[in-house]
Amino acid sequence: MTYTTQEKIDLLSQLILMALADNKLSPEELEFLKKIAQRMDIEESELMSMIRYRDELTVSTPQSHTKRIIHFHKLLLMMHIDGKVNDGELQLLHEVALKYGFRKSVVDSLLNAMKNYPHGEIPPSELLTIHSSQNN
Repeated sequence: MTYTTQEKIDLLSQLILMALADNKLSPEELEFLKKIAQRMDIEESELMSMIRYRDELTVSTPQSHTKRIIHFHKLLLMMHIDGKVNDGELQLLHEVALKYGFRKSVVDSLLNAMKNYPHGEIPPSELLTIHSSQNN
């Protein structure tokens, strides 16, 4: 899937906001952010600047439904990456879900499904099945 530069920045910004929803950045969260930035050809110095100036980050909702699903799954992974999920992270997750047009029941299904897989990595086929259930 191809991304515009703005879409890359938006995704990384959203991930940074999720990582910092509990007001701390764990080594696992930072490593995940670095890997995502690297895959998207975003320099580590730009990533670190985004983290440093996180209060200035703005995020747009992806236009494509598929990209919203992918972004949301990455947010779920970021939320779980340090092994702890707190209220601030859950609140942000539900706010993003609302912006992305995902029902609470879909979010709950995704959170439950993550428990069945190592590191919460839901297989793409199941991920799509869960998301498509909101349309029925």
